[in-house]
Amino acid sequence: MISEVLFVYSIGQIAKLSNLSTHTIRAWERRYEVVEPVRSSGGTRRYTEEHLRRLQILKAAVEAGNRIGDIAALSDELIADMSGYSSPGMGSGRKHEDNAPELDQRALNEIIVAAVGLDSMALERALNVQYRVLGPTHFRSMLCPRLLTQIGILWERGDLPIAAEHLVSSVLKKLLLRAFDAHYPRACAPKVVFTTPDEEQHELGLLIAAGIAWDAGAEVINLGTQMPADAVAIAVEKVKPAAVALSSIHVSSGAQRAYLGRLRHMLDPQVEIWLGGSQAVQGVDGCHVLDLDQMVQRIEVWSGETG
Repeated sequence: MISEVLFVYSIGQIAKLSNLSTHTIRAWERRYEVVEPVRSSGGTRRYTEEHLRRLQILKAAVEAGNRIGDIAALSDELIADMSGYSSPGMGSGRKHEDNAPELDQRALNEIIVAAVGLDSMALERALNVQYRVLGPTHFRSMLCPRLLTQIGILWERGDLPIAAEHLVSSVLKKLLLRAFDAHYPRACAPKVVFTTPDEEQHELGLLIAAGIAWDAGAEVINLGTQMPADAVAIAVEKVKPAAVALSSIHVSSGAQRAYLGRLRHMLDPQVEIWLGGSQAVQGVDGCHVLDLDQMVQRIEVWSGETG
């Protein structure tokens, strides 16, 4: 049964969830044996929830100033104490926050079971419970990435019908949009336009990023998905944002580069272009690939300057 599935991740998926590069994970395995992945029948690395948690606490400890070679042989509990990392199941890769809620696999399994059964009422109920328990910020940053990754794994295995994936997306979208009704930004808040390139249909990543920017103090102008570069430029001229944030999941690197080149040419050089998402292309002049933490830091710097 789905509720009993031990989720197994590829190295790309574990890298995304742990906020470590695949190169770092392989290096830590080879030099320090920090985790021992299982191997598929074809010899491919596979990682469990336990591997994920260990990589997360190791990352937190290294960021706290510890050398990986000094801590690699220590227990999870000792490393967590050294780094201030939260208890198992938190899953965000961030250090402990006072009174921060936790997310465990049982809550995700309940959501997934409802989705597989196409039980929309149970799905909405389970997601609403987590929205209330975690709050909008942790719902976006903790639950959504983990849930979407596991939904993707089940779909790739053939254990999840496409209708279930669409149902989850529909319910998540309603909850992610709800957060924008909670408050209004300060009058001097930095403006950030959110959209996707014209070939990108995926909206959930865009909504997650926009919501996190909102929480960080930005005034979010969400144009939705599949916006042509010239239409974005017209909107930017009208609202005068500090940055344009683009989410890219399914667009080829060539198409991204062409789109970004057109957009950069049409925008004022003072307007920053941010690109995020699992397939964000690197190295385009005048554009910055940012993860969510880097985006928040940039917004907080601007908010401090204008506050």
